[in-house]
Amino acid sequence: MRQIKQLLFILLIAVTITQCNDLKSSQDAELYFEGEVTYMEIEGGFWALETNEETYEPTNLPSEFQKDGLEVTVAANVEENKVSIRMVGPIIRIVDITKR
Repeated sequence: MRQIKQLLFILLIAVTITQCNDLKSSQDAELYFEGEVTYMEIEGGFWALETNEETYEPTNLPSEFQKDGLEVTVAANVEENKVSIRMVGPIIRIVDITKR
């Protein structure tokens, strides 16, 4: 019985860590904007976030937001040390995203 409790505790910690790792608090973001999710058929196709002023290439757009035309509010950080062959705009890592 003790081993089962220990195993469940370890499993709970592992799940908590993996869930908290991808999206963090929007207070950690350096960039905030409202935009639209767009599927671009450049270089094999990818998801982008478009505003009136800029197009962003997210590295971690959650699958539930991968819908062409979906309007979203985004908090993100610019990935300064990443490059892409797509060259559509700044590469960003999403910190928080919500549907509008």
